[in-house]
Amino acid sequence: MIRQKEPGGSRASRLVSTTLAPLRVRNFRLLFSGQMLSTIGDMFYAVALPWLMLSNGKSPQELGIVLAAYGVTRVATVLLGGLLSDRLGPRWVMLLSDVMRAILLGLLVVLVASGEFAVLPLAAVSAPLGAFTGLFLPAYYTILPEVLSADDLPAGNALNTASYQFAVLVGAAIAGVVVSSLKPVAALAVDGVTFAISSLSLFALRGLHARRGRQQAQGDAALPESRAPAAGEAWCFDASTTFWQLLRRWRLLHVGLVIIVTINLTTWGLFEIALPVLAREQFAAGATGYGLLLAAFGVGAFTGGLAAASVGRLPRRGLIMLAMILALALCYPLVPFVGLPGALAGSANGLLNVVFFIVAQQLTPPHLLGRVLSVLLLANVSVYPLSVALAGLVTTRFGPIVLFLATGGLMALAGLFGCLQPEMRKLQ
Repeated sequence: MIRQKEPGGSRASRLVSTTLAPLRVRNFRLLFSGQMLSTIGDMFYAVALPWLMLSNGKSPQELGIVLAAYGVTRVATVLLGGLLSDRLGPRWVMLLSDVMRAILLGLLVVLVASGEFAVLPLAAVSAPLGAFTGLFLPAYYTILPEVLSADDLPAGNALNTASYQFAVLVGAAIAGVVVSSLKPVAALAVDGVTFAISSLSLFALRGLHARRGRQQAQGDAALPESRAPAAGEAWCFDASTTFWQLLRRWRLLHVGLVIIVTINLTTWGLFEIALPVLAREQFAAGATGYGLLLAAFGVGAFTGGLAAASVGRLPRRGLIMLAMILALALCYPLVPFVGLPGALAGSANGLLNVVFFIVAQQLTPPHLLGRVLSVLLLANVSVYPLSVALAGLVTTRFGPIVLFLATGGLMALAGLFGCLQPEMRKLQ
Protein backbone atom coordinates (compact mmCIF):
# COMPACT_ATOMS: atom_id res chain seq x y z
CA MET A 1 0.00 0.00 0.00
CA ILE A 2 2.90 2.30 0.65
CA ARG A 3 4.12 1.83 -2.91
CA GLN A 4 0.68 2.72 -4.25
CA LYS A 5 0.89 6.05 -2.50
CA GLU A 6 4.32 6.99 -3.79
CA PRO A 7 3.23 8.13 -7.30
CA GLY A 8 0.60 10.44 -5.82
CA GLY A 9 3.14 11.82 -3.38
CA SER A 10 5.64 12.22 -6.18
CA ARG A 11 3.11 14.14 -8.27
CA ALA A 12 2.34 16.36 -5.31
CA SER A 13 6.04 17.02 -4.81
CA ARG A 14 6.49 17.88 -8.47
CA LEU A 15 3.50 20.23 -8.33
CA VAL A 16 4.92 22.02 -5.29
CA SER A 17 8.36 22.19 -6.91
CA THR A 18 6.93 23.61 -10.14
CA THR A 19 4.83 26.16 -8.27
CA LEU A 20 7.76 27.38 -6.17
CA ALA A 21 10.37 27.27 -8.97
CA PRO A 22 10.23 31.05 -9.68
CA LEU A 23 11.39 31.75 -6.13
CA ARG A 24 14.80 30.38 -7.08
CA VAL A 25 15.23 33.43 -9.36
CA ARG A 26 16.78 36.38 -7.48
CA ASN A 27 14.93 39.08 -9.42
CA PHE A 28 11.61 37.36 -8.90
CA ARG A 29 12.23 37.07 -5.14
CA LEU A 30 12.88 40.80 -4.94
CA LEU A 31 9.83 41.65 -7.03
CA PHE A 32 7.67 39.14 -5.15
CA SER A 33 8.60 40.33 -1.66
CA GLY A 34 8.51 44.04 -2.45
CA GLN A 35 5.10 43.94 -4.10
CA MET A 36 3.60 41.70 -1.43
CA LEU A 37 4.68 44.16 1.25
CA SER A 38 3.32 47.06 -0.79
CA THR A 39 -0.02 45.27 -1.15
CA ILE A 40 -0.23 44.82 2.61
CA GLY A 41 0.22 48.57 2.88
CA ASP A 42 -2.48 49.14 0.27
CA MET A 43 -4.94 47.21 2.43
CA PHE A 44 -4.20 49.56 5.32
CA TYR A 45 -5.15 52.41 2.99
CA ALA A 46 -8.23 50.55 1.70
CA VAL A 47 -9.57 50.09 5.25
CA ALA A 48 -8.45 53.46 6.63
CA LEU A 49 -9.81 55.84 3.98
CA PRO A 50 -13.46 54.67 3.95
CA TRP A 51 -13.49 54.40 7.73
CA LEU A 52 -11.87 57.81 8.12
CA MET A 53 -14.53 59.52 6.04
CA LEU A 54 -17.57 57.55 7.24
CA SER A 55 -16.53 58.00 10.88
CA ASN A 56 -16.19 61.77 10.46
CA GLY A 57 -19.68 62.38 9.16
CA LYS A 58 -19.08 61.96 5.44
CA SER A 59 -21.70 60.15 3.37
CA PRO A 60 -21.10 57.19 1.04
CA GLN A 61 -21.68 59.61 -1.81
CA GLU A 62 -18.84 61.87 -0.61
CA LEU A 63 -16.61 58.83 -0.24
CA GLY A 64 -17.53 57.95 -3.81
CA ILE A 65 -16.37 61.40 -4.97
CA VAL A 66 -12.91 60.97 -3.43
CA LEU A 67 -12.58 57.47 -4.87
CA ALA A 68 -13.79 58.71 -8.26
CA ALA A 69 -11.03 61.36 -8.28
CA TYR A 70 -8.54 58.54 -7.81
CA GLY A 71 -10.21 56.47 -10.50
CA VAL A 72 -10.40 59.17 -13.18
CA THR A 73 -6.69 59.94 -13.09
CA ARG A 74 -5.82 56.26 -12.95
CA VAL A 75 -7.79 55.69 -16.13
CA ALA A 76 -6.09 58.67 -17.78
CA THR A 77 -2.56 57.28 -17.32
CA VAL A 78 -2.95 53.54 -17.91
CA LEU A 79 -2.25 53.69 -21.66
CA LEU A 80 0.73 55.95 -21.04
CA GLY A 81 2.03 53.38 -18.56
CA GLY A 82 1.84 50.67 -21.21
CA LEU A 83 3.61 52.81 -23.80
CA LEU A 84 6.39 53.78 -21.37
CA SER A 85 6.79 50.14 -20.33
CA ASP A 86 7.39 49.12 -23.95
CA ARG A 87 9.75 52.05 -24.62
CA LEU A 88 11.67 52.46 -21.33
CA GLY A 89 11.14 49.14 -19.61
CA PRO A 90 8.58 48.34 -16.90
CA ARG A 91 11.05 48.47 -14.02
CA TRP A 92 11.68 52.21 -14.33
CA VAL A 93 7.97 52.97 -14.65
CA MET A 94 7.25 50.96 -11.49
CA LEU A 95 10.10 52.61 -9.61
CA LEU A 96 8.95 56.14 -10.46
CA SER A 97 5.37 55.29 -9.51
CA ASP A 98 6.27 53.82 -6.14
CA VAL A 99 8.54 56.73 -5.17
CA MET A 100 5.87 59.28 -6.01
CA ARG A 101 3.14 57.35 -4.22
CA ALA A 102 5.29 57.17 -1.09
CA ILE A 103 5.61 60.99 -1.18
CA LEU A 104 1.86 61.47 -1.75
CA LEU A 105 0.96 59.14 1.13
CA GLY A 106 3.21 61.24 3.35
CA LEU A 107 1.26 64.34 2.30
CA LEU A 108 -2.02 62.56 3.02
CA VAL A 109 -0.79 61.62 6.50
CA VAL A 110 0.00 65.28 7.20
CA LEU A 111 -3.49 66.35 6.06
CA VAL A 112 -5.31 63.76 8.15
CA ALA A 113 -3.12 64.33 11.22
CA SER A 114 -4.00 68.03 11.08
CA GLY A 115 -7.71 67.16 11.16
CA GLU A 116 -8.46 67.83 7.50
CA PHE A 117 -11.28 65.52 6.37
CA ALA A 118 -12.95 67.69 3.71
CA VAL A 119 -13.68 66.11 0.35
CA LEU A 120 -11.69 68.60 -1.75
CA PRO A 121 -8.23 68.23 -0.13
CA LEU A 122 -8.61 64.46 0.11
CA ALA A 123 -9.55 64.31 -3.56
CA ALA A 124 -6.58 66.58 -4.41
CA VAL A 125 -4.21 63.95 -3.03
CA SER A 126 -6.24 61.01 -4.26
CA ALA A 127 -6.08 62.21 -7.88
CA PRO A 128 -2.26 62.05 -8.33
CA LEU A 129 -2.20 58.78 -6.37
CA GLY A 130 -4.51 57.40 -9.03
CA ALA A 131 -2.34 58.81 -11.82
CA PHE A 132 0.81 57.03 -10.64
CA THR A 133 -1.15 53.86 -9.99
CA GLY A 134 -2.31 53.99 -13.60
CA LEU A 135 1.30 54.17 -14.76
CA PHE A 136 2.26 51.31 -12.47
CA LEU A 137 -0.38 48.75 -13.41
CA PRO A 138 0.64 47.80 -16.98
CA ALA A 139 4.31 47.86 -15.98
CA TYR A 140 3.61 45.43 -13.14
CA TYR A 141 2.04 42.87 -15.47
CA THR A 142 4.60 43.48 -18.22
CA ILE A 143 7.70 42.92 -16.12
CA LEU A 144 7.12 39.25 -15.30
CA PRO A 145 8.08 37.85 -18.75
CA GLU A 146 11.36 39.79 -18.39
CA VAL A 147 12.03 38.24 -14.99
CA LEU A 148 11.03 34.61 -15.69
CA SER A 149 11.38 32.08 -18.47
CA ALA A 150 8.32 30.97 -20.45
CA ASP A 151 8.21 27.68 -18.50
CA ASP A 152 8.12 29.48 -15.15
CA LEU A 153 5.61 32.13 -16.27
CA PRO A 154 2.39 30.31 -15.19
CA ALA A 155 3.82 29.54 -11.75
CA GLY A 156 5.14 33.10 -11.46
CA ASN A 157 1.72 34.55 -12.20
CA ALA A 158 0.15 32.17 -9.71
CA LEU A 159 2.63 33.08 -6.98
CA ASN A 160 2.18 36.79 -7.66
CA THR A 161 -1.59 36.51 -7.41
CA ALA A 162 -1.41 34.23 -4.36
CA SER A 163 0.99 36.63 -2.65
CA TYR A 164 -1.32 39.51 -3.49
CA GLN A 165 -4.26 37.69 -1.97
CA PHE A 166 -2.22 36.61 1.04
CA ALA A 167 -1.28 40.26 1.50
CA VAL A 168 -4.96 41.21 1.20
CA LEU A 169 -5.82 38.61 3.82
CA VAL A 170 -3.11 39.61 6.29
CA GLY A 171 -3.20 43.31 5.53
CA ALA A 172 -7.00 43.65 5.76
CA ALA A 173 -7.18 41.76 9.07
CA ILE A 174 -4.33 43.73 10.65
CA ALA A 175 -5.52 47.03 9.20
CA GLY A 176 -8.96 46.58 10.75
CA VAL A 177 -7.35 46.17 14.17
CA VAL A 178 -4.96 49.09 13.63
CA VAL A 179 -7.72 51.45 12.49
CA SER A 180 -9.92 50.43 15.43
CA SER A 181 -7.20 50.49 18.09
CA LEU A 182 -5.10 53.42 16.90
CA LYS A 183 -6.12 55.93 14.25
CA PRO A 184 -6.59 55.82 10.46
CA VAL A 185 -3.57 58.11 10.11
CA ALA A 186 -1.32 55.30 11.43
CA ALA A 187 -2.61 52.95 8.73
CA LEU A 188 -1.99 55.56 6.03
CA ALA A 189 1.58 56.03 7.28
CA VAL A 190 2.20 52.28 7.03
CA ASP A 191 1.12 52.35 3.37
CA GLY A 192 3.58 55.13 2.62
CA VAL A 193 6.45 53.21 4.22
CA THR A 194 5.68 50.08 2.21
CA PHE A 195 5.86 52.06 -1.04
CA ALA A 196 9.33 53.23 -0.05
CA ILE A 197 10.45 49.65 0.66
CA SER A 198 8.99 48.44 -2.63
CA SER A 199 10.98 51.15 -4.43
CA LEU A 200 14.20 49.78 -2.90
CA SER A 201 13.40 46.24 -4.06
CA LEU A 202 12.79 47.46 -7.61
CA PHE A 203 16.03 49.42 -7.58
CA ALA A 204 17.88 46.22 -6.64
CA LEU A 205 16.71 44.28 -9.73
CA ARG A 206 19.55 43.39 -12.11
CA GLY A 207 19.92 42.20 -15.70
CA LEU A 208 16.43 43.07 -16.98
CA HIS A 209 17.70 45.42 -19.67
CA ALA A 210 19.89 42.73 -21.24
CA ARG A 211 17.09 40.18 -21.17
CA ARG A 212 14.65 42.68 -22.64
CA GLY A 213 17.12 43.41 -25.46
CA ARG A 214 17.40 39.72 -26.33
CA GLN A 215 13.60 39.35 -26.40
CA GLN A 216 13.16 42.31 -28.73
CA ALA A 217 15.97 41.14 -31.00
CA GLN A 218 14.44 37.68 -31.32
CA GLY A 219 10.94 39.07 -31.83
CA ASP A 220 8.29 36.58 -32.88
CA ALA A 221 9.97 35.20 -36.00
CA ALA A 222 9.49 31.72 -34.61
CA LEU A 223 6.61 31.68 -32.18
CA PRO A 224 6.79 28.78 -29.72
CA GLU A 225 3.77 26.55 -29.48
CA SER A 226 2.71 28.10 -26.18
CA ARG A 227 2.47 31.48 -27.93
CA ALA A 228 0.60 30.29 -31.02
CA PRO A 229 -2.64 32.11 -31.85
CA ALA A 230 -5.71 30.86 -30.06
CA ALA A 231 -8.05 28.49 -31.87
CA GLY A 232 -10.41 30.40 -34.12
CA GLU A 233 -7.93 33.20 -34.86
CA ALA A 234 -7.66 34.10 -38.55
CA TRP A 235 -4.10 35.33 -38.63
CA CYS A 236 -0.75 35.16 -36.86
CA PHE A 237 0.97 37.90 -34.86
CA ASP A 238 4.69 38.39 -35.38
CA ALA A 239 7.40 40.99 -34.84
CA SER A 240 6.09 43.08 -37.78
CA THR A 241 2.61 43.43 -36.25
CA THR A 242 1.85 46.98 -35.18
CA PHE A 243 -0.21 47.84 -32.14
CA TRP A 244 -3.02 49.31 -34.23
CA GLN A 245 -3.16 46.23 -36.48
CA LEU A 246 -3.50 43.99 -33.46
CA LEU A 247 -6.07 46.26 -31.85
CA ARG A 248 -8.23 46.26 -34.99
CA ARG A 249 -8.04 42.58 -35.91
CA TRP A 250 -7.75 40.54 -32.71
CA ARG A 251 -11.31 39.34 -32.15
CA LEU A 252 -10.38 37.57 -28.90
CA LEU A 253 -9.16 40.89 -27.51
CA HIS A 254 -12.47 42.52 -28.44
CA VAL A 255 -14.43 39.81 -26.64
CA GLY A 256 -12.22 40.11 -23.58
CA LEU A 257 -12.72 43.88 -23.42
CA VAL A 258 -16.51 43.54 -23.45
CA ILE A 259 -16.40 40.96 -20.65
CA ILE A 260 -14.00 43.01 -18.53
CA VAL A 261 -16.11 46.16 -18.73
CA THR A 262 -19.32 44.27 -17.93
CA ILE A 263 -18.07 42.40 -14.87
CA ASN A 264 -16.37 45.47 -13.39
CA LEU A 265 -19.23 47.91 -13.89
CA THR A 266 -20.45 47.33 -10.33
CA THR A 267 -17.64 45.26 -8.78
CA TRP A 268 -15.46 48.27 -7.93
CA GLY A 269 -18.32 49.99 -6.17
CA LEU A 270 -19.26 46.78 -4.39
CA PHE A 271 -15.88 46.50 -2.68
CA GLU A 272 -15.15 50.20 -2.20
CA ILE A 273 -18.60 51.40 -1.11
CA ALA A 274 -21.17 48.65 -0.52
CA LEU A 275 -18.95 46.30 1.46
CA PRO A 276 -17.80 48.81 4.13
CA VAL A 277 -21.38 50.12 4.45
CA LEU A 278 -22.64 46.53 4.79
CA ALA A 279 -20.12 45.88 7.56
CA ARG A 280 -20.86 49.15 9.35
CA GLU A 281 -24.65 49.25 9.15
CA GLN A 282 -26.13 45.81 8.49
CA PHE A 283 -23.53 43.63 10.21
CA ALA A 284 -22.62 46.29 12.82
CA ALA A 285 -19.15 44.78 12.75
CA GLY A 286 -16.96 47.88 12.96
CA ALA A 287 -13.65 48.40 11.19
CA THR A 288 -12.40 45.02 12.42
CA GLY A 289 -15.40 43.30 10.86
CA TYR A 290 -14.86 45.13 7.58
CA GLY A 291 -11.26 43.98 7.57
CA LEU A 292 -12.39 40.40 8.21
CA LEU A 293 -14.88 40.56 5.34
CA LEU A 294 -12.08 41.62 3.02
CA ALA A 295 -9.94 38.86 4.49
CA ALA A 296 -12.61 36.26 3.63
CA PHE A 297 -12.33 37.23 -0.02
CA GLY A 298 -8.57 37.13 0.35
CA VAL A 299 -8.56 33.56 1.70
CA GLY A 300 -10.48 32.32 -1.31
CA ALA A 301 -8.43 34.31 -3.81
CA PHE A 302 -5.21 32.99 -2.26
CA THR A 303 -6.24 29.37 -2.81
CA GLY A 304 -7.58 30.16 -6.30
CA GLY A 305 -4.35 31.91 -7.25
CA LEU A 306 -2.20 28.97 -6.15
CA ALA A 307 -4.43 26.50 -8.00
CA ALA A 308 -3.86 28.50 -11.18
CA ALA A 309 -0.20 27.37 -11.27
CA SER A 310 -1.41 24.04 -12.66
CA VAL A 311 -4.74 25.16 -14.14
CA GLY A 312 -2.92 27.75 -16.27
CA ARG A 313 -1.23 24.92 -18.16
CA LEU A 314 -4.46 23.04 -18.93
CA PRO A 315 -6.30 23.17 -22.28
CA ARG A 316 -9.67 24.88 -22.70
CA ARG A 317 -8.63 27.86 -20.61
CA GLY A 318 -11.38 29.94 -22.19
CA LEU A 319 -14.02 27.61 -20.76
CA ILE A 320 -12.25 27.65 -17.39
CA MET A 321 -12.45 31.45 -17.27
CA LEU A 322 -16.13 31.43 -18.25
CA ALA A 323 -16.89 28.88 -15.53
CA MET A 324 -15.24 31.15 -12.95
CA ILE A 325 -17.31 34.15 -14.10
CA LEU A 326 -20.55 32.16 -13.73
CA ALA A 327 -19.42 30.96 -10.29
CA LEU A 328 -18.96 34.60 -9.25
CA ALA A 329 -22.48 35.34 -10.54
CA LEU A 330 -23.81 32.78 -8.06
CA CYS A 331 -21.66 33.81 -5.08
CA TYR A 332 -21.87 37.61 -4.93
CA PRO A 333 -25.66 37.90 -4.35
CA LEU A 334 -25.39 35.56 -1.34
CA VAL A 335 -22.72 37.53 0.55
CA PRO A 336 -25.08 40.01 2.34
CA PHE A 337 -27.21 37.11 3.60
CA VAL A 338 -24.66 34.42 4.40
CA GLY A 339 -21.20 36.00 4.28
CA LEU A 340 -19.28 32.77 3.65
CA PRO A 341 -19.70 32.82 -0.18
CA GLY A 342 -17.20 35.67 -0.09
CA ALA A 343 -14.42 33.09 0.23
CA LEU A 344 -15.81 31.10 -2.72
CA ALA A 345 -16.07 34.27 -4.79
CA GLY A 346 -12.49 35.13 -3.91
CA SER A 347 -11.31 31.69 -5.02
CA ALA A 348 -13.06 31.96 -8.39
CA ASN A 349 -11.79 35.50 -8.86
CA GLY A 350 -8.20 34.54 -8.02
CA LEU A 351 -8.19 31.68 -10.50
CA LEU A 352 -9.84 33.83 -13.17
CA ASN A 353 -7.28 36.63 -12.83
CA VAL A 354 -4.22 34.38 -13.06
CA VAL A 355 -5.43 32.39 -16.06
CA PHE A 356 -6.43 35.63 -17.79
CA PHE A 357 -2.96 37.19 -17.47
CA ILE A 358 -1.18 33.96 -18.41
CA VAL A 359 -3.19 33.85 -21.65
CA ALA A 360 -2.56 37.54 -22.36
CA GLN A 361 1.19 37.24 -21.75
CA GLN A 362 1.52 34.11 -23.89
CA LEU A 363 -0.55 35.22 -26.89
CA THR A 364 0.66 38.82 -27.17
CA PRO A 365 3.84 39.60 -29.17
CA PRO A 366 6.58 40.69 -26.70
CA HIS A 367 7.14 44.07 -28.32
CA LEU A 368 3.45 44.97 -27.81
CA LEU A 369 2.89 43.41 -24.39
CA GLY A 370 2.92 46.64 -22.38
CA ARG A 371 0.42 48.36 -24.65
CA VAL A 372 -1.92 45.36 -24.94
CA LEU A 373 -1.96 44.89 -21.18
CA SER A 374 -2.56 48.61 -20.74
CA VAL A 375 -5.65 48.36 -22.98
CA LEU A 376 -6.96 45.43 -20.95
CA LEU A 377 -6.25 47.23 -17.69
CA LEU A 378 -7.84 50.39 -19.06
CA ALA A 379 -11.02 48.46 -19.69
CA ASN A 380 -10.80 47.26 -16.11
CA VAL A 381 -10.19 50.61 -14.41
CA SER A 382 -12.08 52.87 -16.84
CA VAL A 383 -15.37 51.94 -15.22
CA TYR A 384 -14.02 52.61 -11.70
CA PRO A 385 -15.13 56.27 -11.47
CA LEU A 386 -18.61 55.43 -12.75
CA SER A 387 -18.81 52.34 -10.56
CA VAL A 388 -17.93 54.05 -7.28
CA ALA A 389 -20.03 57.12 -8.07
CA LEU A 390 -23.10 54.99 -8.86
CA ALA A 391 -22.41 52.78 -5.86
CA GLY A 392 -22.29 55.79 -3.57
CA LEU A 393 -25.60 57.07 -4.93
CA VAL A 394 -27.36 53.68 -4.93
CA THR A 395 -26.06 52.65 -1.50
CA THR A 396 -27.11 55.95 0.04
CA ARG A 397 -30.67 55.63 -1.31
CA PHE A 398 -31.34 51.89 -1.39
CA GLY A 399 -28.75 50.23 0.81
CA PRO A 400 -25.75 48.01 -0.04
CA ILE A 401 -27.59 44.76 -0.86
CA VAL A 402 -28.71 46.11 -4.24
CA LEU A 403 -25.07 46.32 -5.37
CA PHE A 404 -24.44 42.65 -4.57
CA LEU A 405 -27.52 41.57 -6.51
CA ALA A 406 -26.66 43.80 -9.49
CA THR A 407 -23.09 42.49 -9.56
CA GLY A 408 -24.33 38.90 -9.71
CA GLY A 409 -26.64 39.77 -12.60
CA LEU A 410 -23.92 41.48 -14.62
CA MET A 411 -21.54 38.57 -13.99
CA ALA A 412 -24.16 36.19 -15.37
CA LEU A 413 -24.63 38.35 -18.48
CA ALA A 414 -20.87 38.49 -19.07
CA GLY A 415 -20.54 34.73 -18.69
CA LEU A 416 -23.40 34.04 -21.09
CA PHE A 417 -21.96 36.49 -23.64
CA GLY A 418 -18.60 34.73 -23.46
CA CYS A 419 -20.21 31.34 -23.94
CA LEU A 420 -21.70 32.56 -27.22
CA GLN A 421 -18.30 33.59 -28.60
CA PRO A 422 -16.34 30.85 -30.45
CA GLU A 423 -13.06 32.66 -29.67
CA MET A 424 -13.64 32.03 -25.95
CA ARG A 425 -15.02 28.49 -26.29
CA LYS A 426 -12.09 27.36 -28.47
CA LEU A 427 -9.34 29.15 -26.54
CA GLN A 428 -6.75 26.58 -25.49
